[in-house]
Amino acid sequence: MKKLLLILLIGSSFGLHAQSNLTLYHMETLPQRLQANPAQDPDCQWYLGMPGISSVDFNFNSNGLALGKINDAFIPRTNSDSFTFDITKLSNLLDKETFINIGVNQDWINFGFRVNKSLFTFNVTEKVKTRVSVPGDFFTFVFEGNGGNNLGKTFDFDWGVDVLHTREYALGYQRSLLDDRLRVGGRLKYVYGLLAVNTERNDLKFTTDPESFALNIESDLKVNMASSYLQMGPGTIEPDPIKAAFGADNKGWGFDLGASFDLTNRITLSASLVDMGQLYWKENTVNYQSTNPGASFEFRGVDIKDYIGDSAEYTGGIEELGDSLIEVFGLDSVNQNFTTTLLGEFYIGGTFKLTEKHKAGALFYGSFYNRNFYPALTLSWNSKFGRVLGLSASYTMMRGSFTNLGLGLSFNAGPEQLYFVSDNLIGAATGNVKNLSIRFGWNHTFGRKKREEKKNEPKT
Repeated sequence: MKKLLLILLIGSSFGLHAQSNLTLYHMETLPQRLQANPAQDPDCQWYLGMPGISSVDFNFNSNGLALGKINDAFIPRTNSDSFTFDITKLSNLLDKETFINIGVNQDWINFGFRVNKSLFTFNVTEKVKTRVSVPGDFFTFVFEGNGGNNLGKTFDFDWGVDVLHTREYALGYQRSLLDDRLRVGGRLKYVYGLLAVNTERNDLKFTTDPESFALNIESDLKVNMASSYLQMGPGTIEPDPIKAAFGADNKGWGFDLGASFDLTNRITLSASLVDMGQLYWKENTVNYQSTNPGASFEFRGVDIKDYIGDSAEYTGGIEELGDSLIEVFGLDSVNQNFTTTLLGEFYIGGTFKLTEKHKAGALFYGSFYNRNFYPALTLSWNSKFGRVLGLSASYTMMRGSFTNLGLGLSFNAGPEQLYFVSDNLIGAATGNVKNLSIRFGWNHTFGRKKREEKKNEPKT
């Protein structure tokens, strides 16, 4: 189990942050935009997503680690099918914190219908969110070592790793007010927790004394893990199909809130809070924490002359060193309940209607993780060509990534709707991508003509 923990803490950082609704947010033709703001107004009277494939969504985001760079770091061995990992290919990560986010979402059930001025929605959605933050000091230490200008410097290895796999059952409601100029909406979510890895604290510091060159190490770690389909315990991890099928006591509640207001006949403003709430993990939990939180260890090196010809003394010295390291880095494993948040996000947007079929949009997105704020700004052009084709083009700037050109397409053949949305087409094509999102799906939409006529009625 402790090996698994080490793999999650170190290996995950080189794996695949997670917003995927930046282009989707202003696409009026898609009911899926309700997931980013429950007050958004889809252009149909009612809709039904094709079960299992109404929305399939993958997204990756990093401020410095491009997928292509990761691929370049794997060097094939000569006359062999194996690879070596050349970490020097990642030298651009020096002196800055690197975050990596991955999200995978899939709708199993998704439908909504209008009754007069109200819209009712329901969805069952599987979500996986992975967020990793790697301190810049880690890469500085790897590439430059602890000598030279780094003597006396305290390296802060404050890693963060959080994985959250949930299944949510969400009931939504939207109401039109003030002659349809104001729409308010909310979504209440019952959230079933399937897997969690939660870094509650990870305080590892490393300093080299500039005079004696002695190494001083301090450590304080606590990581919580739980699963509803794996039986976790100290030193063990086994499948648990009964709990996976019938549910474990790992549950919580969440909510989304949103509002949209037509300021004028041309300008619409909107805002939302998404994935707010908590999960309570009570079954199949295991917690790893430092045996001696805040303990420090000073290593002054080993004088090999003291051990030449005396294997017993050498063995004793090595064992003493090992005992000291265990005292600092040793982990206790216990089974305790813990709480995680749903890793919430917010959106603030606006559109300007140029014509009845064309709108310009702006969107500000934000999320918080590991005491840091991660913003994004998206500008978009959103058009409808009859009741057949919807088209959106977008440009997104986010922390460490400024070449994100997105595209959204929806195609209707009668009530059948197919769509594709991506926030970064160029990056996906070149492989040198720090932000990648792909969403596609199949909906049945009805009453689009009636809804369009209603929207075009003059507002008093």
